[in-house]
Amino acid sequence: MVSSHRTVDRVVGILDVVARADRPPTLSEIARGIGAPTSSAHDLVAGLVEHGWLVPEGRRFRVGAAPLVLDLLAHGDGPGPDVDVDAIAEQFSLGVATAVRVGHHVVYTQRSRDLPMQFASIFDRHVLRDPLTTAAGRLLLAVAPHAARQAVLRAARAVDPDAVRDYERVVASIRRDRTAWSDGLSDPRVAAAAVQAAAGETGTAIVLFGDRAVDNERLRVAVQSLRDRG
Repeated sequence: MVSSHRTVDRVVGILDVVARADRPPTLSEIARGIGAPTSSAHDLVAGLVEHGWLVPEGRRFRVGAAPLVLDLLAHGDGPGPDVDVDAIAEQFSLGVATAVRVGHHVVYTQRSRDLPMQFASIFDRHVLRDPLTTAAGRLLLAVAPHAARQAVLRAARAVDPDAVRDYERVVASIRRDRTAWSDGLSDPRVAAAAVQAAAGETGTAIVLFGDRAVDNERLRVAVQSLRDRG
């Protein structure tokens, strides 16, 4: 029991050290901050990275998106209990997830059990995703408040102005249809579509994933069905 408590204390200490640091700390700095050998801190840090609580930046670490996702869920800003991703996945034979916008990025908050493992780690680790190349991001950005959307587009314009121009051409139709598509933008093998979780609900997207080669018609049917429900 004492060993278990020590482990919890060290995990909490690691997160506290990283969150309070003036710049992302190294593993050695984290170990000194919690008063533990570097070897002991290494496995704990690796586990926190694996689950999205920490993100490596070279040899340094910063707090990841997982704490933000938990806070969103705790305050009712994440997916509601009526979004049953496994039921939707079974109905349409597609991978299904829910997503929320966190600042200038998108984070997946839950996923269906049958999602291919090469994609499942992105969801399970709450990896921050680009809003312009993901169906969820394109939808959630379109329905975000104008000022928030423009802030994201200004930052993206400095990196990829062509992507911003392409997005601005379709943002009105995304807002009208409450649907966004990402046909191979983030992965050439994947077609994805995002639909608002409910009419008037801007905080959550339901995302459907399929194989670009075989699932386009199934995606269209699923999107229409979810839109009709909303």
